[in-house]
Formats: sequence, structure tokens, C-alpha cells
Amino acid sequence: MGMASFHQGASVELLGKRYVLLRKVDEKLWQLEEDRTGRISEYTASQLHQLYVEAKLRFEVGRPPRADAKPGTGSRPVDLDPRHWGMAKMRRAYVMAILEGPNTEDFIAPRVSALWEKLKAPERAPNWTTVYRWKRAYLAAAKDASALALELNKSGNKNKRYPQEVTAIVDSAIEAKYLTRERKTIQDTLDHALALVQRENEILPEPLHLPMPTRRLVKRMIDEIPAYDRHVARYGSTAARQRFRSVQGHRTTEGPLERAEIDHTPMDLMVIDDNACVPLGRPYLTCCIDDYSRCILGIYLGFEPPSHLTVAHCLKDAFLPKVGLKEKYPTIKNDWDAHGIMRELVVDNGSEFHSASLENACYTLGIEMHYAPRKVAWFKGKIERFFGTLNDGTAHGNPGTTFRNIFEKDDYDPSKHAVIRLSRLQEIIRLWIVDYYHQKPHRTIHVPPAVKWDTSICPEDIQVPDDPVRLDAILGKSDERRLTHKGIEYDGLFYNSPELAALRMSLGANLDVDIRVDDSDLGHIVVLSEDKTRLFKAKALSFEYANGLNRWTHRVCKNFAAREWRKEGPASWLEAKLRISEIIDKEFMHKRMKTRKRIARFRGDASTADTPAREHPRASESAAAQPPAPAVALLENVSKAVPTPPPVPEAVPKAAAVDVANVPRKKFTPQYRERSTLNGARN
Repeated sequence: MGMASFHQGASVELLGKRYVLLRKVDEKLWQLEEDRTGRISEYTASQLHQLYVEAKLRFEVGRPPRADAKPGTGSRPVDLDPRHWGMAKMRRAYVMAILEGPNTEDFIAPRVSALWEKLKAPERAPNWTTVYRWKRAYLAAAKDASALALELNKSGNKNKRYPQEVTAIVDSAIEAKYLTRERKTIQDTLDHALALVQRENEILPEPLHLPMPTRRLVKRMIDEIPAYDRHVARYGSTAARQRFRSVQGHRTTEGPLERAEIDHTPMDLMVIDDNACVPLGRPYLTCCIDDYSRCILGIYLGFEPPSHLTVAHCLKDAFLPKVGLKEKYPTIKNDWDAHGIMRELVVDNGSEFHSASLENACYTLGIEMHYAPRKVAWFKGKIERFFGTLNDGTAHGNPGTTFRNIFEKDDYDPSKHAVIRLSRLQEIIRLWIVDYYHQKPHRTIHVPPAVKWDTSICPEDIQVPDDPVRLDAILGKSDERRLTHKGIEYDGLFYNSPELAALRMSLGANLDVDIRVDDSDLGHIVVLSEDKTRLFKAKALSFEYANGLNRWTHRVCKNFAAREWRKEGPASWLEAKLRISEIIDKEFMHKRMKTRKRIARFRGDASTADTPAREHPRASESAAAQPPAPAVALLENVSKAVPTPPPVPEAVPKAAAVDVANVPRKKFTPQYRERSTLNGARN
């Protein structure tokens, strides 16, 4: 870096253009002439100083640049290695010896000889003309000593060693071998290039033979390809985007409830049944986090797979105040104040987020939905990072943990060490969020999320749904049905009410209406009027059966009744529901993990209250070998009608021991075990 000053004739770069300080009109006003157009501009001295401090103006020192060169380009490096700095210091010593004198041989030569006798560097005394050139370069660079270093860009061989035909062949070999998803090595690429050159030489006369490429040439040409392009060709665009992504800032928010993120994750923890104390599996957790304060707005935990139902429950928990939290979970000490309707909701591309019901619900509440690009998890990185923190705080290190991956798991069996009941896990997660996560200083915002929420929002500014009853209708799954004298039929169940009868008398005998269904409770549906301004809550005619029944359980009961009794209707479904519950309570202990998880979903264990657990009973070997009940087998696939299983063949009587060569031996008796009629898997 050299020195410069505001003087007449100084060349500067201002706002991307080159100017020359033409003249100083008075003590405070400068006229600048643009280098390319000759246009005159006027700036005061204070304005030039301000632009200089803001790095919008800088001096062009050294050789005057070409008119077509790009602004800001220079040939000297920012720093030099010690060897080149030593050379620059030595040359500067010669320059300083002649700096103040005339540029003549009589003045320069004796001073150069006298200084060389002292320094003995370089090996031979430089000629006086050489020292004069050093002096000129030093002054042109505004006394920047780095201008006297070796010019590295002028070293090395400037002539190409390989003809254009060879480099073209190597380039094609790189395209064919190295830049492919098979990810061939440099040696494979070189071998292919050698074969191509050899094939070319076979058809050329000997004087025109092409030289053989080397590994060094192949590697150099590969290195000239941008690293991102190489990674795209070898690993794909998604992998390249993840590897070379650059954090240059992120979406910033200015207050709570401006932006929220929602997502699902399976818990890294194996839980057990509240009553039977047998392992059930890993429950799913749906969370919604506030972008600004990092507070958790709402959660939903259960065995229901990610769906519109889990999203609706989580959003409802996020919208409404957390009243009764301490009464339900006495161990929680702090309040959970974070709630309300957010302005933007960030979701991924799961099918549950692309439903028309969810979009209509968000638009009704004034929420903008933003879908994250495919395989770009960092678009909603706050909720992704929270899931990792949550599993570290509640699951990892505890009995029954499933670890992050199979490599950490080793020979640990989570199902054998599971001790946490599902209802207890409901309390643990809320306790961890309210009393630990919300109260601990966040490493990004540097204050606890609860403090950030309390200090940045007023309670009167929190937007909530105007009618909680309408909220259930808004978040419910939307569908269209025909309203007749029988009412509304939905999935085999009929719904009717006096209000619907009055609606038919007012608008017509048969009406096409929109309905909203809560898949977690088929006891009621909500019917919208023709203008969709009024809501009518219709009760199921078979309320004893449908009350509190989720749709998945309803499908199980329908299939069971159709298979066992060849009957349909609420009466047979109610009987099937009771029969399945009896079978499950009797044989729940003997089922494998996957079936237990479905049984927990059937029983609605995701929302049960905390109940004391009984002592863990051990299943006997004979009980484990019992054939599965039809209702339990039906849980394997509720979408198909299950045919009647074939009769179990009678067991072959045991054969008596036979003495062969005085060695008693026993014939093996084949054991028949019932196979599942759905997937053929051995139970």
C-alpha cells in the first residue's frame, strides 16, 4: 500500500468510475474530470473526505491504468512471502541511496558500487540503469516497497507444452470419466485420455504424432474447473448446494409472531404403555417455534403419523393461551405465555402441508404460508435445530434412547431399556420447554426466549381467534356432502340436527354443503351455511359409538365387522369396537413392536391422562407362541378388508423315541403357526 493525497492530477476511483482531480476552484471546491467521458463534476473537500472514509473513493497509485480496465483491479499482491520481502528491502536500500539525486550515471553508479560493497547483495552489483528502473517503479507506486519485489506473474514457462488437440482430448476424457456420477479417479481419466491419443496417433503420420498427456496435465485441467461445478457433476446439485452453501445472513424478523416454523420429528426415545408397561415405539412430535423470540408456540405428541390432524392440533395449541397447564402438570413452575396467530408460517413440502384445508385455514386467519425449497432444511433451520436440542435434553442419555443413528446405537436395545410412559413423556417435554428451554439464555439472541417474548410484545398485541368454536371448524378437514332428509353421511356415519332441518326447509330439500371434520373426534361435524357465514354443529346419530372416536379407529372397526360378521352399520361397529378392545387388553403383551404402536394409536394413548403404571408382567414362552387375534392382525392394514384366515392345521402328535445304533434320537415334530393373511409375516 502506497501513499496518496488530494492534489491536482491525482487519479481516483469514485463510485465505480475513474476521475482525475482537475483543479481546485477555491479552498473548499474541487473539479473532477471523468476519465472516459471528460465530464466535469464538482465536489467539496468535505464530501471527498466523507466518500474516502466510507471507502467509496480510493486513489489509483502506480502506473496509470488502461481506460478499458475494470475498476479496482491491481497486479500487486496484498502480502508477500519472506523471500520476496527480503528482495524488496534490498532493492529499496539501493533506491534510497539515489532517491534525492539526478538520474545520471555519474551520480548513480558510484553510490550503487559503494552500497554493494557493504551489502554484498545481490551476488553481483546491479547496473546503474537497473537501479534507476527500481527508483522509477518505487516512485510510481507512491513509495510502496512491495512494487520492488519479484514479479511472480512473469516467472515460469509461457509457452504451451501440449498442442490444442491434446488438451481437447484430455478435456473430453474429463467429461466422459471424471465429471460423472460414477466418480472415476484421475488415473481412470488419464488412462482414457492416453487411449484416445494413441488411437489418434495410429491414423496420423509419425512426424505429426501427438505427445502423450501426463497425470500432471490431467490434474491441472481438472483443478481449473470450478469446485462447485465438479461437485455438481460427481455428486449432484443437491449435494453441491449443501456442501457449498454460504451463510450470508438469514431472514430477520422484527417482533414476535411475525414468522413461525412448524415441522415433525420422531422422538429419539422408546416409550412404554401406561397400563401394560410394554414398549410401544417412538412417538411423533409436532412443534411450532416463533422465529424472533425462539419460544415454542405449540406442540403435539402422539403416535398419529404426520398428517393434517397433527398439524391442526399443534396450530390450535399455538393459537390459544396455555390455560390449566400447571393444574394438569403440577411439576411445571413457570408460565407458558407464548401463543397467538403468526403472520407467516414456514412449512416443508410434506403432503400434510399441501392440503386445501390447511391453506384455507391459514388464509382465513391471515397467515401467509411459505414452503421451503426441496431438500433445503436450513430454510427452516430454527425448528430443525430445536429438535436436535430437544432430543439431546430429553432423550439422549436416558434409558430407552434410540440414538441419532445406528452407528451410535451399537448393540444397545432401546426396547429392553424403555422405562418412560407416554403420559409421563407428555409432562417431561412440556416441563423441559417451559422451565428449561424458555428460561436458559439462547446462544443466538443472548437472552432466554421467555424474556425475549415478555420484553418485545404486549399482551394486548397478541392476536387470537375471535371464536374458539369457529377455530375447530376452520382447522377441520374440509369436504363437500349432500344434505338430505337423512342428514349428512360421512364415512358411513350420519349426522343431523334441528338446525340442519331448518336449513333444508329454508333453502331446499337437497343441499350441497361444505363440512369440516375433526379426524380425532367423529362425534360431531361442523356444517357451513350456503353463504359460509354461519356454522351448524351436527351430532352423530350414533353418538355412543362415534363420540371421541378417531377416523383411523373407525376404519379398523368397520373392517373388523365386515370380516367377522359380514355386517355394516353403527351397531355392528360399536360391537366391533368393544370386541377389539377386549382382544387388545388380553393379548397386548404378546405383539411385536410395530403392532403395539398401531394398538396405541387405536386406543388413543397419545392423549391419555397420566395414570399409575402397573408392574411389568413378563410374557411366557407359550403365550408368545399363541396365534394372533383377528382384530390385532387387522391393525396391520386398515385400508383393506381382511379375508377370513385359514384354519390352523392340527398339530402332528409327537413321535416316540427310536433307538438307532443304541443312541436314542427323537424325531422333530413340525410346529404349525398361523401366518398373517395380510403380509405373510410370521407373528
